[in-house]
Amino acid sequence: MIPSTRLWVLACLLSLPAMAAGFVVGVWPLVLALDLALVVGAAVDFTLARRAPLTLKRGLPARFQVGVPARVDYEVLNPARDTLRLSLKDDAPDVFAATPEQLELRVSPRSRARAHLTVTPGKRGRFEFGDLHLRVHGPLGLVAHERAVSARTAVSVFPDMRGASRLLLGDAVLDFVNLGLRQLRRDGRGSEFARLRDYAQGDSARDVDWKATARRSRPVTRVMESERSQSVIIGVDAGRSMAAEVDGLTKLDHAVNAALFLAFVAVRNGDRVGLVIFADGVKAWLPPAAGRAQYRKIVDALYNARPHLTYVDYLALFKELNLRLSKRSLLCVFTDFIDEDQAATMVDPLRRLARRHVPLCLSVKDAALARLLDSDPPDAEVAFQHAVASELLIEREAMKRKVGRDGVTVIDVEADQLSLAAVNKYLEVKARGAL
Repeated sequence: MIPSTRLWVLACLLSLPAMAAGFVVGVWPLVLALDLALVVGAAVDFTLARRAPLTLKRGLPARFQVGVPARVDYEVLNPARDTLRLSLKDDAPDVFAATPEQLELRVSPRSRARAHLTVTPGKRGRFEFGDLHLRVHGPLGLVAHERAVSARTAVSVFPDMRGASRLLLGDAVLDFVNLGLRQLRRDGRGSEFARLRDYAQGDSARDVDWKATARRSRPVTRVMESERSQSVIIGVDAGRSMAAEVDGLTKLDHAVNAALFLAFVAVRNGDRVGLVIFADGVKAWLPPAAGRAQYRKIVDALYNARPHLTYVDYLALFKELNLRLSKRSLLCVFTDFIDEDQAATMVDPLRRLARRHVPLCLSVKDAALARLLDSDPPDAEVAFQHAVASELLIEREAMKRKVGRDGVTVIDVEADQLSLAAVNKYLEVKARGAL
């Protein structure tokens, strides 16, 4: 039995005649009658609420993705002849942010009501929705009966694959208007012949096929495309610095989302894609391969990636890659430069790899530091924080310059731009024929 605010208010009001009974003769019988009526009313209210027949169902989306709001639906069936007022609270996993936390419903007689809430998973992995907790308010509004509906359901939270989902809507051309990307197989310079087409204004003279032009008696342009079946190795840092949160997700989650987006584009483009997850050693390795089956393997491997609270051994990583990679490859390493001593160990190995491969380092900017420096410090404590943030940013910029030499490209962008930056750089490398 859950007493309502109305019951407490009535109980407080009845305390006034109870106090007056000590001074006025003959009031006690009235006070006892009123108290008894309130108790009986609460008991009747509770009985009616407890006996209310209800059927409650929960509808979950087909897939949860980390950081992506998802809708959870509820349906309540009331077969009784009375209107019911309900409060519903779902036992969602702790890592799910739910809005609103509690639903209020009013179900008409012999009808059903629907409601929904929005949940946003904060982590990847396997989680469980628990029971549904329902509070049925009595018709008198004095008490409510609380009951639990068994509805335990295991769910999986995958990386954010919205970018790949949008690409599935098209065929071979990316929606560069919405996503900010270039075309995946665009007409222009490349290393492989694609087809011939009529000359269009703006075409370069060196792209004109003069033999075909002579045969057709009109200008014809030779269309080239990027070479396919090249190797792309995606490295994801799962060390301690990647456990830091940026915009509600860990840096590792941002890296995983971008890595999946890049893998999808590369697989769709016909390239062979491999994956390495590393921290104090190589945690997972997928040799480069082509096709959708390889992309599913990459999704499964990244689904289980967790940050390890250890240092990052770049030497072990690059030794492993040097042994395993015989073909020239694009190495896209998602990492962080916040630890200067740790990041310094990657400089020499990367330069050696750059002699045979095309290395690319991508990291997420710490936007909180930049926002802190944009404001004037109001007191000494904030001024000290400004000094520390400024020093960290200076060290980070110095580290980026140190890493980005001798053929190594460094990209340091905001979290929401990481996926686009990675894919655009991949497309640029392909267009230049650097592989």
